[in-house]
Amino acid sequence: MNKMLLGERLLKKGLLTEEQLELALREQTSTGALLGNVLHSLGFVSQEAIIETLAQEAGVECIKIKEYDVSDTAIKLVPEAFARKHKIIPLSVDNGTIKVAMANIFDVAVIDELQGLTKYYVDVAAATEDDIREALNRYYGTSGAATEGATIVEESGEAIEAQIEENIRAAERETETGEGAADVVLVAPVIKLMDLLITYAVKQDATDLHIEPDEKLIRTRYRIDGILHQGPSLPKKLSSPITVRIKIMSGMNISESRVPQDGRIKFSLNDKIIDIRVSSFPTTFGETVAMRLLDKEKLVRGLESLGFSESNLDIFKNAIKKPHGIILATGPTGSGKTTTLYSTLTYLNSLERKIITLEDPVEYELQIIRQSQVNPKAGLTFAVGLRSILRQDPDVIFVGEVRDSETAEMAVRAALTGHLVFSTLHTNNAVGAIPRLLDMEVEPFLVASSLTAVIAQRLVRIICKRCKEETTPDPALVRRLGGEEVTRDIKFYHGKGCTNCRGTGYRGRVAVIELLTISPEISELIMKRTDSNVIKGMAIKEGFKTLKEDGIEKIA
Repeated sequence: MNKMLLGERLLKKGLLTEEQLELALREQTSTGALLGNVLHSLGFVSQEAIIETLAQEAGVECIKIKEYDVSDTAIKLVPEAFARKHKIIPLSVDNGTIKVAMANIFDVAVIDELQGLTKYYVDVAAATEDDIREALNRYYGTSGAATEGATIVEESGEAIEAQIEENIRAAERETETGEGAADVVLVAPVIKLMDLLITYAVKQDATDLHIEPDEKLIRTRYRIDGILHQGPSLPKKLSSPITVRIKIMSGMNISESRVPQDGRIKFSLNDKIIDIRVSSFPTTFGETVAMRLLDKEKLVRGLESLGFSESNLDIFKNAIKKPHGIILATGPTGSGKTTTLYSTLTYLNSLERKIITLEDPVEYELQIIRQSQVNPKAGLTFAVGLRSILRQDPDVIFVGEVRDSETAEMAVRAALTGHLVFSTLHTNNAVGAIPRLLDMEVEPFLVASSLTAVIAQRLVRIICKRCKEETTPDPALVRRLGGEEVTRDIKFYHGKGCTNCRGTGYRGRVAVIELLTISPEISELIMKRTDSNVIKGMAIKEGFKTLKEDGIEKIA
């Protein structure tokens, strides 16, 4: 597939804008890189979207290797050096055919060479480079080194757990020498142990790693699909060495343990960089550490993969194409607001637009976009920063959160003076954003004339595909969903539990979203300070679907 055809297909699917394609083509001309790689490095399109588009063009299957039962026989047929050089993973062998996953599915020369090497007909499936890289280390072993002392290790969870136990024992032996924490932290077992704990978190698709000292031990817990799961327990004597090691990795002050600290780690695993935000907090039994793992592939996505229904996606795209107005994302902490807004900013990103953000903190660095972080101690609040941003000639502004009346007033002023403003608000639903702004003493006519749309969302767990089976729903659940009239034609499933989902029955999450757009009729109700229930009723008449309705549609 030539570079223009790939770009045109991504444009047609709505995964890319013309401005983004033009920018990527300029970058591709100057660097000589593949267009797909350029689009991904700029954060415009995910690897998954690119490989799916290529697979559709070639008429081949697009797979996730983690969900595939890879055959040992197939692995043995392809030498490791060949597989690594050409980014290939053998999947299965059947009736004279070897099935392989490739990142570059149009490399006919490699396919021909593989047929000659194995004496088998080659059936090609498409997979992302990251997926293949991880699988190469999983099935062929590991090599190389990672930044910040991170060691690339065997991919399977069981193998990592075994290495963690081994390094716990080795680290314990080092502490018995009587060295202080500052000395022990420099020895290999402690360094390796910390790397393994982070690696295990990455491999389990955890969003957070918690290291929590108790009276007699150190607990590790991993937040996976929004739920905390117990990890390996560590000996209490390793509390200080582990904490010091984390502080060294994240650039914190190792001599200060009485006050909270914040830091960041860039952790490299199999050539993939994971940005980690670190927070330490003094407790009765020692400093507890929370680590937020930020994977750009998951944080910045195409709008199509965010969870919008087809109708809501069209409405949202029309809203963000307007030159001015306020668009708010609402929901509790951990509901995916940042992912939605980062993905939206990436969608809008081009050389023809100046986009500036003011965040608390900057979650991930985005190409071309000017990002800043509030610093209340230095006097840089959201309101103060927003006032200065308006003097920077921006087209699009992202304010991390509307927290007070001053920030709300400045955001409205920015929208009314020709800027497109994005921000977040803590309300339970989309309609609730309206009384919240009014409570912040923003005049009703200003809210009505500046507010364009409000998104409310939640992240819900997905039933594991490997152990999914049909089930009879609990009567209480049927009643909650609206009764048998609503659920009569819906099939219900549950996950019985397997190794893929760690016995939970769930793997991954999807967003449930409601999208409120401000029509002239709703604007009129806002100016009259009409009750939010009346506004919601009007929105429903205009086609608004609630979180509950969107959730039911997603399971139907």
